Amino acid sequence: MLKKVEVFTLSLLIVFATYCALTIGSSWDEIFEMNIGKERFKYLFSFGSYKYFDFYNSRFYPGFYNTLAIFVSKMFPIKYEIEIWHLTNTVFSILSIVGIYKITSYLFNKKVGKIVFLLCFINPIFFGHMAMNSKDTMIVFANVWSTYIFLRYLQNQNLSNKRNRYVLLGGLAVGFGTGVRLPFIATLFPLIIFLLIDIFFFKKICSSKFSIKKFSFDLTKVLIIAYLITISTWPHVYNNIFIEPFKIFIDQTSPGAFGVNWLLLNGSFFDTLSLPKPYILINFFYKSPEFILLCYLIFIFFVIGNKNFFLSQFDFFWIKLSLILFIFLFPTIFFIVIAYRVYDGLRLFLYLIPYFNIIPGLAIYYLIYNYKPLTLKFLSGVIVSLFIYYLFIFISLTPYQYTYLNIFIGNFSNAYKKFENDYWAISIKELVKKIPKETSLVSNNKKIKIAFCGVPHNTAKKELSKLKDLKYEQKYLYSKDIDFIMMTNRIVANKEENTLDKVKTCFEKFEGENLIAVERNGLILSTIRKGF
Repeated sequence: MLKKVEVFTLSLLIVFATYCALTIGSSWDEIFEMNIGKERFKYLFSFGSYKYFDFYNSRFYPGFYNTLAIFVSKMFPIKYEIEIWHLTNTVFSILSIVGIYKITSYLFNKKVGKIVFLLCFINPIFFGHMAMNSKDTMIVFANVWSTYIFLRYLQNQNLSNKRNRYVLLGGLAVGFGTGVRLPFIATLFPLIIFLLIDIFFFKKICSSKFSIKKFSFDLTKVLIIAYLITISTWPHVYNNIFIEPFKIFIDQTSPGAFGVNWLLLNGSFFDTLSLPKPYILINFFYKSPEFILLCYLIFIFFVIGNKNFFLSQFDFFWIKLSLILFIFLFPTIFFIVIAYRVYDGLRLFLYLIPYFNIIPGLAIYYLIYNYKPLTLKFLSGVIVSLFIYYLFIFISLTPYQYTYLNIFIGNFSNAYKKFENDYWAISIKELVKKIPKETSLVSNNKKIKIAFCGVPHNTAKKELSKLKDLKYEQKYLYSKDIDFIMMTNRIVANKEENTLDKVKTCFEKFEGENLIAVERNGLILSTIRKGF
């Protein structure tokens, strides 16, 4: 019976994820990513005869996944291009969650793995990015599978068949990650550091017969395979495949590589080169469901205090727990210390989300299998109540789960004053669909003058072109003769306003009545207002 419930739940989650993937609009980066993929695809399949078009900053991205996704989309009619792109992203995202299930099951057991699988699937940050984020979700995929393969290798190094298989798979997984974004390799540093400590001092995770000599040799092979995959779809480095990748890596990781951006964090504006050090912690706090935060408290106050429960359940529990904590906390503390240039909430830390859910998974496992004390019965009831409440909110935000903020933010309808909610403008598709119902935009066959604020122009124009009765002219945002402004709650600043005391969100700068709006739970995600 339990097996049937699990299969039904998984099927329901996959169907729901598919629905969301087909519903959302294109994000800021998607058109750019798809264009990179198309250019790389044309170049590679013409064997270099096609003159490659270099998009803005496209040299920073090897484009392996982009090219792969375009290859998949070519199997379907062009009119479904974006939907196939979203579904391809979703498949890899789900496989990422399978990867964290494999890691958790391997370190602890399948019961914990299933709990963590569910927590990851319904995590609003990860789920919300699942379909429309083709960079950060792919980093998650590469990271969790690299981690799992690495762990299995450590236990099977002395078995030649398995050893060679894990070396090959490891090379493919790492190459997939560096083929998406070069700094991916840094996401594996905490894992490698911790496992080296285990290899030299504990030998609890690795095999007792582990050989550092074999490891060094195999790691070299992994890096060679990864390197070949990385450069395979990267025309920018073909002139010198030994020098150019490293030059580009240095350029990409420099603090000012992409210029200065602005962000809204808990009601205050910051430039991305001068972020407050707790940036990542603030985002984790407000974007984590209440029951997840409670699970962390339960783990700290009850689980650690009753350590014998887990020691009786799992071998080398503290070593394994330390590994998970190290993978999650090392980059978190590192980013806090250096305050590196980041933006868009937790998007760039998406690969940490699966590991972030392991501790709550252990806490829930503890409550399920150590249920007898009255205190734990009460806490279990609270967790279930908060979980049901969260699921209601989770579903009500469909398909914009990534805009989720917990109750600690206060009134959700006013959250636009504290965060840039739909920062990737995926609600524009739904917004445009509402236009025919607004007569002032489509009446009298009149060509309207419209400007975009916080909206990717290519995305907006693509969606607007689907409205046959709409005649429009795109205008510069600061023009004097604008009829309407389409906007999200991104920060806007022209050259004269590009200072901390003058930056504003689009909603603040262009105040007025919402003629058409996309909202969830009272929060406006995108809108069209009259111009000036």
